[in-house]
Amino acid sequence: MCYEFPDRDRAKASAWARETLARTNVVILDTETTGLDDEAEIVQLAMIDLHNADAMSGGVFLDTLIRPSRPIPPAATAIHGITDAMVSNAPTMAEILPLFISLIKHRTVLIYNAEYDLRLLQQSGVPNLAGYAATFVCVMQWYSLYVGDFSEYYGSYRWQRLPGGDHTALGDCRATLAVLKRMAGVE
Repeated sequence: MCYEFPDRDRAKASAWARETLARTNVVILDTETTGLDDEAEIVQLAMIDLHNADAMSGGVFLDTLIRPSRPIPPAATAIHGITDAMVSNAPTMAEILPLFISLIKHRTVLIYNAEYDLRLLQQSGVPNLAGYAATFVCVMQWYSLYVGDFSEYYGSYRWQRLPGGDHTALGDCRATLAVLKRMAGVE
């Protein structure tokens, strides 16, 4: 990515978004968690399919609360609204793992801030995802290229907050789909 060519980079991001929307094996994934640290776990997981869906919101593949192994800190609940009581009867990650793996297998999985969500999946007990022939793509990096807000300090485009996200896994999946459509010029 190079700042000298912001129009070219924006066009590159738009082309990627159009190509991605045309593919048939693409899902969007998002999580809500107990926090940001190395002990945080997933408390909500959602996935939508771009092609088994209505044009606006994506078809829901998975939308579930997940019971973590430790209590949800109040600071996390303040962000996403998920409480210990809400997850008390939810499945654990181990219980939904076979379904989750079947939904990502041989697909392209789009994630807004993929590095974070992939780390949280592993911290929550999902084994090495490389063995499932899934491809993971960070939409936030593409959107940052599209927006073109260059940081001299970092020498790259600034990462952008997810526009329209509501801090629910399903809502953030739908917001990611909206970003993808905006980049593709089909919103």
